[in-house]
Amino acid sequence: MILRLLIVLCGLLLAQPVIADDWPSLPEQNAAVEIPAQEWPLRPGPRRVRVLVHYPGGKLANVGERTGLMLTLHNWGGTDCVGTASPTVLAEKLNVVALCVNYLQSGPKDSIEGPEPYDFGYLQALDALRALWWLDQGLQGRGVKFANGRVFATGGSGGGNVTLMCHKLAPRTFACVIDLCGMKKLSDDIAFKMPGGSDLDARFSRDPASPYFLSLDHQELRFLGNPDHLATTKSLGSRTKIITVHGRDDTTCPFPDAVEMAEGMRRAKLDVEPHFIGKDRIDGRVFTSTGHALGNRTEIVLQLGATFLSPSDADRRERTESSDFERRETIHYRTSNGAFEIDYSAGVPLGRFVASEPLSEYPNHQDLSFVLDSNGTKQGIKSPADWARRRKHIVRHFQRVTGPLPSPLRRVPLDVKIVEDVKVGSLTRRKLSFQSDPSDRVTAYLFLPVRQASSLPTSTEAGGKPTPRPAVLCLQQTTNAGKDEPAGIRGDPGLKYALELAERGFVTLAPDYPSFGEHVYDFDSKHGYVSGTMKAIWDNIRAVDLLETLPEVDAERIGCIGHSLGGHNAIFTAVFEPRLKAIVSSCGFSSMQKDDVPSWTGPRYMPLIASEFKNDANRLPFDFHELIGAIAPRPLFASAATKDSDFDVSGVKDVFAAVRPIYELNGKVDDLVSHYPEVGHSFPEDSRKRAYDFLERALRTLRSAVDGN
Repeated sequence: MILRLLIVLCGLLLAQPVIADDWPSLPEQNAAVEIPAQEWPLRPGPRRVRVLVHYPGGKLANVGERTGLMLTLHNWGGTDCVGTASPTVLAEKLNVVALCVNYLQSGPKDSIEGPEPYDFGYLQALDALRALWWLDQGLQGRGVKFANGRVFATGGSGGGNVTLMCHKLAPRTFACVIDLCGMKKLSDDIAFKMPGGSDLDARFSRDPASPYFLSLDHQELRFLGNPDHLATTKSLGSRTKIITVHGRDDTTCPFPDAVEMAEGMRRAKLDVEPHFIGKDRIDGRVFTSTGHALGNRTEIVLQLGATFLSPSDADRRERTESSDFERRETIHYRTSNGAFEIDYSAGVPLGRFVASEPLSEYPNHQDLSFVLDSNGTKQGIKSPADWARRRKHIVRHFQRVTGPLPSPLRRVPLDVKIVEDVKVGSLTRRKLSFQSDPSDRVTAYLFLPVRQASSLPTSTEAGGKPTPRPAVLCLQQTTNAGKDEPAGIRGDPGLKYALELAERGFVTLAPDYPSFGEHVYDFDSKHGYVSGTMKAIWDNIRAVDLLETLPEVDAERIGCIGHSLGGHNAIFTAVFEPRLKAIVSSCGFSSMQKDDVPSWTGPRYMPLIASEFKNDANRLPFDFHELIGAIAPRPLFASAATKDSDFDVSGVKDVFAAVRPIYELNGKVDDLVSHYPEVGHSFPEDSRKRAYDFLERALRTLRSAVDGN
């Protein structure tokens, strides 16, 4: 009975606002206080942060039921409230308690002149969030009623960067944030003082032995347009209104980075409202510059944000769900070698990086019935969550052979260039190229219905908004014809699936595989890829990026198809690219145990199979059983020719037998479809028809699910 009472009491205590002894009390009127901050590893030991508190009317007694909370954060090199919206004006006009926070490295001595690298938003945002938590808890502890759903943030330049990072680290806390020309990306030129788009110098080192070394994981966290992290933010349920204001001629915080971030947020379906300031917006009062300065940052916030910030406006934003402080959960942002965790278990946030756990070696890669725990012990797979753990291991083991998937930082603007438009029956075939990575362009054919071709952004014709259609990425086999073959221009007429699918109403895109067609490529490791396979995967991921930009394409209904080289290229890409919602592979794989392993070791494939794994199937850290399982429960159609001399059909059947329980586990066994034509290594007409019907069913069903029909 006593134990039960203690448990209840502990629960009540945990539910109450708690401020430790070394946290100051709220001042009765506008004042500066110091709060404890998370340790900075570059200067170990206790650290405190100065916070300036601004109440409506200057007094705590003026805080009422409609009073909100707002951060207004200074610029890089500034202190207190420099370079951001005036806290006193915000407090009076918006009825908020406004906080200016001297986050880590405030002032020129530490941020500009100091030897340590500039934090670029991470610990700085945690400092600001701690101040916000302290204010929230202090008001609750005093029994002051306030509008705890009216939580906002703004900042200019470095403060804009910290504002955006605050939202990233606390995605369910803010009703609205307003970024004013903030840094969006810790690019190499900023991190390492390299030639590029900015003259900012964050003073990091590339040397792993240096205490100022910038790891890829830290750089990925500080990329505010990181598509993986934006998807995580959305999945966590963020409903924040994100207003980003950026001068078109800003070279301090490069304008292209702002465009990239806003476009990424739009694709992630976050509520972003970009304002890109050109000469047409200059009024001499609010906006005075198209560069970094912008103008009167207080008036900019009021002009663009008052609708969402004012307590009396009909369109005001106010959070109705629990904040991250209240949820007491841990947020995870995956990076290349682990994850950043923002731990709210104590209410106040604590940030940390957790490296990926060591990989256990699986005794074989054909048995999908178990997952190895951290001790290397087998645990039976009984739920989708169990399989998700095994899937993570599969992806990491596969990268031991292909090399790592490039960081999201490698996503450069697509810079699509149109080469030609040709009418093909009722279709338009558009030849184009796009920038895949910093040093390479990919050529491709895009097929569009004639009535929709004019609606592309490159067209000047007037017309209504096109009806979004499903799209299919069409991957070539091993042929010097490259993309011309699936486009039906030359090569095997039985493999013109980009053309045939377009004739059935799909938007299709057929890119050249590296070193085929017009894609000249030498597979030198200096380009940043360990294998040709991973280079092709990355090109295909960028091709999906391109499809998503087209108004003709329903981004929720993108599939992939390929024969032979294209057949396994489709599988490899789908393992890493969840936006591919249905996959067709023709004569593309078998069990590695029944395949010619040395044939996979050329520069176009995976050279490490020979150099690291000695062409031994038993040493390989993956098999197609796992890769197909990693696609589950997405619909998959495999056409496996019974007389195929390249890929043993019995190995295909072995794979399907192993994978079937994974689809059953997810209740999707009907979405795993195999077809065995009595032919050699080909994609005969009947098989193609079955594959096209499969894509139509799979993507139509998905559309119905999205629509709620």
